[in-house]
Amino acid sequence: MLDILEWTLDVIGVTYKRLDGSTQVTDRQTIVDDFNNDTSIFACLLSTRAGGQGLNLTGADTVIIHDMDFNPQIDRQAEDRCHRIGQIRPVTIYRLVTKGTVDENVYEIAKRKLTLDAAVLESGIDIENEGDTSEKTMGQILTSLLMN
Repeated sequence: MLDILEWTLDVIGVTYKRLDGSTQVTDRQTIVDDFNNDTSIFACLLSTRAGGQGLNLTGADTVIIHDMDFNPQIDRQAEDRCHRIGQIRPVTIYRLVTKGTVDENVYEIAKRKLTLDAAVLESGIDIENEGDTSEKTMGQILTSLLMN
């Protein structure tokens, strides 16, 4: 998908940077610094996994997720690259989901996982020490999720 996006930006003449799993570690910070500091660079193309750790992209005000992960926390980390100290603009998040494809299923699963995460956090369950949580308590949490 990044290749298609890159091709499209080339065709329409947009300046961009690209960072993915093949980007050398030594080049990553230079790409980030260039993107954050050079206002002529319109976009920074990132794979979610490559862009989800240790980057500060305060030069961005829009995140478009095109490769959703079954683990929604991976996508959240990628989104958080823009929500850093130094960000002065509102950040908008878009998710590209094609109806009737596996992406739609991944998106629905990710939403359910986020709902379950929130329910567990609200319940005060110590997920590091699952032995302290009764089956009855977990059953009540899951039942309330399914009923909503």
